[in-house]
Amino acid sequence: MRRCFLMLSASLLIGSVQAESGPETARQAEIHKVVEKIHELYIDPDKVKNIGRALQRAEFARPMSDEAFAKKVTDILSNETRDPHLRLMYSVTPTSSGSSAAPTSSEIARREEYLRAQNHGIERVERLPGNIGYLRTRFFAPVTSSAPSIGAAMTLLANTDALIIDLRDNDGGSSAAVPFMASYLFDERKHIADLYTRKGDRTEQQWTSPAVPGVRYGGEKDVYLLTSKSTFSAAEGLAFALRGQKRVTIVGETTRGGAHPSSIERISPHLALMVPTSTARDPVTLQDWEGVGVAPDVAVPAVEALTRAQILILNKLELDERDAASRAEVQARLIELAPSS
Repeated sequence: MRRCFLMLSASLLIGSVQAESGPETARQAEIHKVVEKIHELYIDPDKVKNIGRALQRAEFARPMSDEAFAKKVTDILSNETRDPHLRLMYSVTPTSSGSSAAPTSSEIARREEYLRAQNHGIERVERLPGNIGYLRTRFFAPVTSSAPSIGAAMTLLANTDALIIDLRDNDGGSSAAVPFMASYLFDERKHIADLYTRKGDRTEQQWTSPAVPGVRYGGEKDVYLLTSKSTFSAAEGLAFALRGQKRVTIVGETTRGGAHPSSIERISPHLALMVPTSTARDPVTLQDWEGVGVAPDVAVPAVEALTRAQILILNKLELDERDAASRAEVQARLIELAPSS
């Protein structure tokens, strides 16, 4: 009954976009498709009841570029739902890809070349003084592409005494990367999240993997995550899942608050709709971080998070350290990191 009501509501709202204008213009056809896809797929149907009317009230009569049109539609969608994932995107390069059309071979090649050029989102891998591992990521690439690079990075960091994973500039990416990244930080399989998808009313459990490329970091050594107000989507998902497992200490700022994995739906050659279709939830509490973000355990400005995490680690290492030379290195580093008076 609820599904029939939603379909009827969607039809009425889609029709309202065209009611006063007679034959569809190109823009009206695009708006029609946007509303149709949102009503079919969007994770929270209660939030989209007024989207058709809001788009109808907007002024699209005057000529505007595709880029300006995409921005205006996105502003309306944001105002109605407050969902940072829901947006109409403009691309200079025409594309045929999207969930409803398989990407062409040239599109796949361009994507793979981009991921290689960006090192699959891995910005920096380093051993910091005091034998602290440091991994900085900018986004999470699909696991099929990034697994060898992630495995190589984690192998380089495997012998450090503690690990810092820097997500301050990570704006998300592949949701499958969350259980994959988490797999390196446990010694046994863990059920870390549930991914609920509205279409089909289905829930997929997300578990860490029993095997990973490279060397597993393990579940004993301390791990710190750095976050900022810009940390988003799948990066937040990693922080949320690992905090739920009490596996990490989060240092920095509350994250942006986007918990909805999305699909890309082609609207026209230069326009595509990013529409949230799922939500990632804690498997015990069934809560997510949509709209509220992931709060840190140690709240500091993002710019200070790396220094604070190192100090926290080194203070602990200094107490545990038995080798005199290593103790001296730790003490010297603490002096170097101490804020000047």
